Amino acid sequence: MGLQLASGIWRRRIVRIRKNQNEIRLILSGTNGLFTLTGLRLIPLLPIRRRQLMRRKLNRFHHHYEARLPHKQISPRIQWRDYNRVLSRSQYSLINYDSWIEYVELPWLMHEQTKRLSPAISPNSCPALSIKLWFWCDGHESVLKDLSMSSWLNQKSGLFRIVDEFPVDSTTPNSFWIFPIKSGDQLAPHALRSLSYALAHHPNARLIYADEDHIDTYGRRHSPQFKPAWNPDLLYSDPCYSHCWLISEDLYKQSVLSLTNAGEDITLYSLMLEASSLCHPDEIIHLPEVLYHRSKCDINSRGCLTSANIVEKHLRRLGCNVNVRRQNNDGNLVCWPLPKPEPLVSIIIPTKDHSAILEICLESLRKYSHGNPPTELIIIDNGSTQPDALEQLKKLKSREDVIILSMPGPFNYSALNNYAVKYSRGKVLAFLNNDVEALHPGWLSPLVANAIRPSIGAVGPKLLFDDGTVQHGGVILGIGGVAGHAHKYFDADEPGYQNRLQLSQNVSAVTGAVMVLEKDLFSKLGGFDEHYLAVNYNDIDLCLRLQSEGYRNLYCPSSVLIHHESKSRGSPTRPADYNRWQRERDVMINRWGELLYNDPAYSPHLSLIEENFSLSLRARKGLEVVMPSSRCG
Repeated sequence: MGLQLASGIWRRRIVRIRKNQNEIRLILSGTNGLFTLTGLRLIPLLPIRRRQLMRRKLNRFHHHYEARLPHKQISPRIQWRDYNRVLSRSQYSLINYDSWIEYVELPWLMHEQTKRLSPAISPNSCPALSIKLWFWCDGHESVLKDLSMSSWLNQKSGLFRIVDEFPVDSTTPNSFWIFPIKSGDQLAPHALRSLSYALAHHPNARLIYADEDHIDTYGRRHSPQFKPAWNPDLLYSDPCYSHCWLISEDLYKQSVLSLTNAGEDITLYSLMLEASSLCHPDEIIHLPEVLYHRSKCDINSRGCLTSANIVEKHLRRLGCNVNVRRQNNDGNLVCWPLPKPEPLVSIIIPTKDHSAILEICLESLRKYSHGNPPTELIIIDNGSTQPDALEQLKKLKSREDVIILSMPGPFNYSALNNYAVKYSRGKVLAFLNNDVEALHPGWLSPLVANAIRPSIGAVGPKLLFDDGTVQHGGVILGIGGVAGHAHKYFDADEPGYQNRLQLSQNVSAVTGAVMVLEKDLFSKLGGFDEHYLAVNYNDIDLCLRLQSEGYRNLYCPSSVLIHHESKSRGSPTRPADYNRWQRERDVMINRWGELLYNDPAYSPHLSLIEENFSLSLRARKGLEVVMPSSRCG
């Protein structure tokens, strides 16, 4: 049994103590000797009270828990098993894929079928969809002219027809489409209807991809892959980004011609990399429906040396001098270069007292400076009064590479950092909390190399708790009403959902505990909001403003640090702190509205309660979630 503790907050958990058990052992991990347990109470529970508490927790995470069986028919053993699954944090399987199909997909399909076949909808509202099936197998593609397989598509509306050759007349753009499909895989029965409906709502689309799952020899579906909206950096990292693509004929011809002229083999991965680079991001649409069922696939393997070479050659043709290698935990690692000379980085650290914590941070920066670009250190003191902290700042002031600033007064994270930026000389800014600890040489280089790409906004690393579990793997909008951290409490080396804990990818936001971005970009947006978001959510707000301007924020897991979270400031337990948090939370909700519940870097079919990418039974809204337009490269 494990329980995440926080300063000043009581945690409650039902535990089972056997009758003959005479000893209980409590182990406090990840404390570094800086934690004291001031209270512990064991309260016996009557069976009826125990069932009430477990039922309340289970219903919070699975609203249909009692609908599966009347509560009285669920045995105490099953309830106890499900209760512990819910609280396991990183591993959560109470809502399984079968439940999702039953409670989300099937009702939605029945509703959509009724709506789309309604007499009120004219057949002309959906375009005629002519599809050429492009069968491929083991990396060797060929067009299959015997289209007898089309019989199982079960399309009867007359809006769809399968053709085995391109029309001579190409005056009508995007009227013919190619659907690559691997031999043995299956399309969902409603796939073409859904794709046609999507095209009716997005007439400018040139490339569409949808969600997928696997299907076994008995026809049982499993292992779903729910995808984000268009995420180019994830495509570079993940050769299994999608196997379900619909590509317009003109884009297909352009892509094939480009690959042929470059002397490259035409594989599904190389084709989609090329196609996505030849169209505008607004022309790439994600359809959050499971339309493709894969068979005979190794769901644990994501890429090989060949896929890494494909990405490297593709990016080099686009003018990016990158090196790409296969990660040990699968997927591609794109190593973006630093320019020569390397840019100066201004590391900005706000602090107040807590000299021991700041010393750990500074010592780690010194110890692991090798391989990093040149840096200057700006420490902004928020009014330290403790003698050891004042002595520490006095010594630091004598260092040539350190600037000590003073800004006493009420704590305002945004104002402190904005003030420090005015005195920075670096082209790149690296905002660090004083309770952060670097773990390896060269930790800063990949963050800076990505931050100076013209398409990228803010970049954040993988952050760990003291015990080695994940504290931050990018930010998910909507968790807790505003935002939460992806893959929180997972072990650092776990793959995470679809290996996304280990893959570089675009996210809507990263935490300000370690955030790197270009100074000109920070200044262009006016910095952090020091008027309305003094303490909370200022980092999320800045990232969302970057995203709204067309920049892609990035999670970079090749850089790893420890974040001794909230040791310097603590949790908002005082009434004044809590009221401020509530005001700033309301600012975010009023400012960003529906975006907080429709994160483009996250699937609408995943949970907004937990941070572990577990399935959700929430209702879908709209056709899709679209990532804002962004610059290429």
